[in-house]
Amino acid sequence: MQQWQSLSMQAESGQLEIPEGVAFRCDEVCAAYIRHLKDMVVKTQNLVDVEAFGTLDSARQLGEKFERIAFSGDRSLHVVLMQHIEVIELMRSVFKRYFDEAEYADQRTLKSIGEIAEGLGE
Repeated sequence: MQQWQSLSMQAESGQLEIPEGVAFRCDEVCAAYIRHLKDMVVKTQNLVDVEAFGTLDSARQLGEKFERIAFSGDRSLHVVLMQHIEVIELMRSVFKRYFDEAEYADQRTLKSIGEIAEGLGE
C-alpha cells in the first residue's frame, strides 16, 4: 500500500510517467482482478458452516476456528481479500491520472484548434 501511495504522489507531481496505452491496459487488468477478488469475497461468506462440524464442544470449536480463518477474524481470508481490493483500487487511481491528463490535453488541443479555425474564418 505504501509503495502505491508513493507512486501516486510521484504521478501527481509529474515524476512518474506511464505511457497511456500501458496505463489503459493496466487499468483493464486491475478492473478484472477486482471483479475476481470481489467474487471471492462473496464466496467467503459461505465457505464454512459452523454447524456442519457437529455438536461436540471440540467440533464446535473447530468450526468456529475455521469460520474465523475464513470470514470473521482480524487476518481472515475475507479481510485479506478486502485489503487486496483496496491496494488494486489505489493502483487504478494512479493509472486514472493518465486518462484524466490525456483527456485534459485533448480538450486543450481541441480548444486551440477551434480558436485557430475561428481566426481563419474571419
